[in-house]
Amino acid sequence: MLLMVSNLLLWEHVASKPSGFVSIEDLYYRGVDQSHATYFLAADLYHEFDMKYFNSSWIKYRTLSPCHTASIHTPQSREEAHETKTEDLLKTMINISHAWEEPLKLLISAVPTLPGASDKMLKRANVVRNRTRVLQEGMKIILSRSQKKVENDPYPAWSGLADLQSPDEDTRLFTLYNLVRCLKRDTHKIDAYFKLLRCREVFKNECFTK
Repeated sequence: MLLMVSNLLLWEHVASKPSGFVSIEDLYYRGVDQSHATYFLAADLYHEFDMKYFNSSWIKYRTLSPCHTASIHTPQSREEAHETKTEDLLKTMINISHAWEEPLKLLISAVPTLPGASDKMLKRANVVRNRTRVLQEGMKIILSRSQKKVENDPYPAWSGLADLQSPDEDTRLFTLYNLVRCLKRDTHKIDAYFKLLRCREVFKNECFTK
């Protein structure tokens, strides 16, 4: 938590300074550190949930729902990602992170109700939420370097609340499984895009030639 606060204060400090006070290189390095750590935490959260609660009957009797962020257009290949403008890719990343605000809040509320849930699982969920907020602010700061006004685009809502509140425990567990699966997927996307942008903006794409 202290790390999250210090990082958020760091981004706010950057935002309050005149343009160019902190180099774009430094901003990208900080962003990649945040995105990488967030993805690893989300992956750990998913793996713990998978080990404790996955039901093999789901494979036969249930179908995983598309992630609620699936409607957000993202590059479908490495080549397409390279061809996407930096500003557009940043907007996509910000949009994805916005779309996780409410689902992460609901996830944190649901974890303590899980049978045998560890304190570590709840802590990871909280840290992922806090890091996602910090990362979102960082992306907006980077985007503001190239355009004066950063507008919040509409983002898709998560539609799994009814299933999360179902009286059937198996339905609730399956809903949460799908949620943490999508969280892992989207934090990985943001991390990959951040690394691509750092390579483009800091190393002038030279890291892709090695």
